[in-house]
Amino acid sequence: MDRKKLAAIIREARGDRSQGRFARDLGVNPGTLRNWELGDSEPSLDNLKAIADATGRNLLQLIAELTGVGIEALPEPRVAEDVMAIAFKLEKVEQFRLVQLLIAQMAIHAGVEIGEAD
Repeated sequence: MDRKKLAAIIREARGDRSQGRFARDLGVNPGTLRNWELGDSEPSLDNLKAIADATGRNLLQLIAELTGVGIEALPEPRVAEDVMAIAFKLEKVEQFRLVQLLIAQMAIHAGVEIGEAD
């Protein structure tokens, strides 16, 4: 993921709002937003969705822009295999991150707490 591009997209979406106000609008801590804008960390899948919504993009459009995959190459996914076709275009490290994000999201929705790996 291109963190510099993400930071620029976030700043654009934030507009004239303060980091604190925009962070509250997204439902995150202002320090978290600051770290995204500095490129020190990356948002979760849910937070990427919130950022996409704030910019008028859908999640696939935002991910395509951040990974350099042309949006015209991204079909509208209808089944898991459609998502896999997109995931296979990512670098291996991003594929692993995608799996981690999916597991984390599944755990959140199931109410299961997952610890950090050592």
